[in-house]
Amino acid sequence: MFYSMKRVLFLILITNSLGSFGQSLEQTFGFANELYQQKSYKNAVEAYKRVLYFDSSAVFSKQVFPRIADCLFNLKNYQESADYYDLAYFNTQDTVLKDSYVLKKIACFLILQQYDYAEVELFNLSENLSENLKKDQAFNEAVLRFAKAEFDTSEKIFKTIVSDTAVVDLLFEKNKKVSKISPKKAKVMSMIVPGLGQLYVGDIKNGLNSFVLTAGLFTLGIRSALINNPLDAAIATLPWFQRYYQGGYKKAELIAIAKIQEKRYKIYNQLLDEVEKGGE
Repeated sequence: MFYSMKRVLFLILITNSLGSFGQSLEQTFGFANELYQQKSYKNAVEAYKRVLYFDSSAVFSKQVFPRIADCLFNLKNYQESADYYDLAYFNTQDTVLKDSYVLKKIACFLILQQYDYAEVELFNLSENLSENLKKDQAFNEAVLRFAKAEFDTSEKIFKTIVSDTAVVDLLFEKNKKVSKISPKKAKVMSMIVPGLGQLYVGDIKNGLNSFVLTAGLFTLGIRSALINNPLDAAIATLPWFQRYYQGGYKKAELIAIAKIQEKRYKIYNQLLDEVEKGGE
């Protein structure tokens, strides 16, 4: 009899304990949501992860995974954010939610410049997307094609999501001119005439510096050879001339690559501005 009473009391204590634990878990989840609303994303992540740790029955995981992913995205931790969007994807049967998580994961991969992963994820989208998600899909694909230098495809898609298509035409015309810049040509030009490659890509300052330095060293070497011993002049000036000459044409190629990236980045930002205008 005494043993039975002890057993009943034990069960009551366990039941009460579990009830209070469940309540505290809900409170922790509510607290995490408050932090999320206050944009205290780092603290919110810790609170959400605490919920996951103690949520043995996985009651909250469906809601917690996308919230953690959103927090990490806002914290610019895009790789981990993509992982949590993946977990969110596999923890719901809602097709619309699945598609939204895939699109957010694609955004992470685009920012990380993991373009092949982004392209694979595009195939994971369902065929019957809502109108809002279709716009997100088109935007992500337009950005992806631009990043992969598939400019004709990118232009066509941007025209479907931008109100002023004439601006898109103008921007992609600018991009065609950028595509004509050749880093190899810049290198060869600077091999023929030091500084000419830099001038070709519009870097006047570095072009003049390269020309003046190499021309000055060459003139100094010739003058020294005429006045003194040619061998001594070669030993004194040739290593310096060779250093600046080789450095000049190698730098011309790098400057050309940087210029292409800079100009394309400006065009890309202008395209984004047009997309934002279209959404207003």
